Amino acid sequence: MVTEMIPLPLSFVDRVAFDKSTNTLFAELRLTGDPMLLTWQSKNNALGIKISIKPVYIDEITRMRERGFRIIEQEDVGMVVRGKALEILRKAACYGASDVHFMDKGEHTEIQFVVKGELRVFCYLKAGEGAPLMRAIYQGIAKTREGSYNPLEFQNGQIPGDAIPVEFGISSCRIIRGACYPSDKNASFMTIRMQYNRYGVKSAHALPRLPLPRRPDGALELGKKGFSASQLEKLRKLIDAPNGIVIITGPTGSGKTQTLFELLAESARTKPHRRLVTIEDPVENYMEWAVQMAVTGAKNDAENGEAFLERGRVALRMAPHNILIGELRGKEVAIAAFEAALTGHLVWTTMHVNDPYMFVERLELMDRERLNRGVFCDHKNVRGVIAQRLLKKLCSHCCIPLSQNMNMIDTRIIEALKTWGDIDSVRLMGDGCARCDFDGVTGRFAVAEIVLTTAQLMSDFIEHGSAVARERYRKSPGADKSMMETGIEHIFCGEVDPRTVEEAIDYIEARPAKTFHVVSNPKLSAVGDQ
Repeated sequence: MVTEMIPLPLSFVDRVAFDKSTNTLFAELRLTGDPMLLTWQSKNNALGIKISIKPVYIDEITRMRERGFRIIEQEDVGMVVRGKALEILRKAACYGASDVHFMDKGEHTEIQFVVKGELRVFCYLKAGEGAPLMRAIYQGIAKTREGSYNPLEFQNGQIPGDAIPVEFGISSCRIIRGACYPSDKNASFMTIRMQYNRYGVKSAHALPRLPLPRRPDGALELGKKGFSASQLEKLRKLIDAPNGIVIITGPTGSGKTQTLFELLAESARTKPHRRLVTIEDPVENYMEWAVQMAVTGAKNDAENGEAFLERGRVALRMAPHNILIGELRGKEVAIAAFEAALTGHLVWTTMHVNDPYMFVERLELMDRERLNRGVFCDHKNVRGVIAQRLLKKLCSHCCIPLSQNMNMIDTRIIEALKTWGDIDSVRLMGDGCARCDFDGVTGRFAVAEIVLTTAQLMSDFIEHGSAVARERYRKSPGADKSMMETGIEHIFCGEVDPRTVEEAIDYIEARPAKTFHVVSNPKLSAVGDQ
């Protein structure tokens, strides 16, 4: 009676070559110590089929397979891909991963495991290799799913324990998948939430430590764009927040999006182990380290809100640490953002409001019952509010003194400025020169006010209203100056035309009593454009 060889696990068949005449398995170098492969060898040895394993380089395996040295004469491609997919789940189980993330960016696919609460990179795949694996998991292994695999839709699925080899120790896998940015490269994602049986899987060998995801290049540039050292310190504290909401406020064109991108990039540099999922309309900055979902095709605010909500539900199923919601546009989106913050996520978002302390009124206008300040005004819920504007920096070569051109500016502004300081240092925009390409300005920079919320501030919002809350907070130790105060400092440094401050921030009023004194010539860095 001829004893048949036990079949090799399908996850290995395209990485080995088999010489039947000598029962020698030529395996890719990194496979030779794999416990699953050694178990297969020992089981065949027990049957009397002596198989030797020889490690070789992958190019040698390719040449031998071309000569017909195959473990299966004509491997079924679908079964091979399915085997690879199962092998990824097995490896994830060996690491005790709570989640498996596939991030197919079109040009490559990155597979990440969440191990002990941190993102780790399992491997990178070449273009075209990730999509078949995700399809095999959803279409071939999952038993419960929302229709056939559709690259353009968000879909849920589940793999029951009986569809996975029992030695993996997996009792169930929940799947969420769909398209993401950049859509022109057919990018997509899949998150697999792993559930284990009572004992889980035990690895017989020490596992190599998986690396952290790659950090974005560069460094935080906001210090070169107008933010002060103390403001950068506040921003880093917000990046370190474990949960809650951070709101960046300002009108269209105030630089909110670029500041948000800088902060999220810095978060990815300092905390690469944290998953970021974004919901944007539209996606304005590509973040390779994030899963970015775009809201497109909405015909009205109702459809837009529903699209944000749908993607919000998808994001929460992906077990993210950080979530970006591009803008709080309506009540449903705002409520979803607060729910995400309350359930342990750090939510970044923007809001169109003129004053950072008016975010409370803006939210209440959306829904006075469900978005009542008595509900959301908690400093553990709203962690911080950032307000900013962009000011044009005068060209130092062609700007002109206000004192010699009083007729160029409204008397109201001049009289208000006199209460702040000596207007001899104030400059106006000139006609332009070759140094500034005849624009009169050399770039733009930000002026900002960063509010780190406190229990007292939130209590004041509830009990006394925004005006009192603003006044009391600005008198507290370490509080930022208002954007107007900072803008006036730049005016008296000769860096900004007073009319620019009025256009970007507000009317220039006479200096209130007991306010700060303008420094005659502070060292302010305000270069570049946002």
